[in-house]
Amino acid sequence: MAEFCLECLSRLDGRHYNKTDFVLSDDLDFCEGCGQWKHIVVVRRPRSLLATLGLLLKQFILSLWRKCLKK
Repeated sequence: MAEFCLECLSRLDGRHYNKTDFVLSDDLDFCEGCGQWKHIVVVRRPRSLLATLGLLLKQFILSLWRKCLKK
């Protein structure tokens, strides 16, 4: 399995991740993306129910806003 640091994983996925999204390794390990010794992503943390509800609410509000703009 490929081992990437947080910065390389963000760059590969085209997203902006932060340290709270993943569990990082305790020890330094070799990143296969940048070739440096950094803390490696071990596993993605599951999103909390509150965060999921917030994203759904945001999508709902954006869809209503877009409908209002079309009128």
